[in-house]
Amino acid sequence: MAKVPQRYSLSSSSYLRSHELSYAIMISLPEKLAPLSATVALDKILAGEVLRDYRVIGKLDLLAGSSESTYFGHPILLENCWIEELHGSTLSFERPLELLNSYVHKCDLAFAYFLQGLVIEDCVFADYLDFQAGGHNKMGYPVRLLRNTFEGFVNFFDCWYEASVHIEGNKFSGGTNLLGAPKHYQVTFDELPLIQNNIGDLHRNDEAER
Repeated sequence: MAKVPQRYSLSSSSYLRSHELSYAIMISLPEKLAPLSATVALDKILAGEVLRDYRVIGKLDLLAGSSESTYFGHPILLENCWIEELHGSTLSFERPLELLNSYVHKCDLAFAYFLQGLVIEDCVFADYLDFQAGGHNKMGYPVRLLRNTFEGFVNFFDCWYEASVHIEGNKFSGGTNLLGAPKHYQVTFDELPLIQNNIGDLHRNDEAER
């Protein structure tokens, strides 16, 4: 089990202007998207549907669709969506979880295991994002965080990633402990991760306040 050396954290001022424009567009999109209650959104996910071009209203509570409040056995793909609240803490996701080009106002994924990987690309998270004590992607199922804007703190405390991790081109406006050591715990990477061209403080040694 390898702890990531700090030298693998790179920052770049060449953050894509196109992504900043995407951020501005996502903020103004809700009224242009078809409204969908969180309850109906969950029903669609459980039926194997992709959520695309929706404004999801209310708390999308994935625990309500899990077995024994532990295992979530359906793939999740949300694309071009505006999501009021996404809740999936304590779950073991047995299928991939993908969030693409979406705005998420609130999100909690603490203690979540992404057994078949996690992909978050071109998204905006407006508030504190908690990944603590999670991870556990299996061989062949990467965790990819690419070109996202995180307005609040992102908490990776005590996470453990068992396979590929790629974190690049993100803006951590509120900072993150991804490469820090809160309570003397570093994130565990079984494979050397690719972490580069991110903006913000990646070496925080705390979990911030919500």
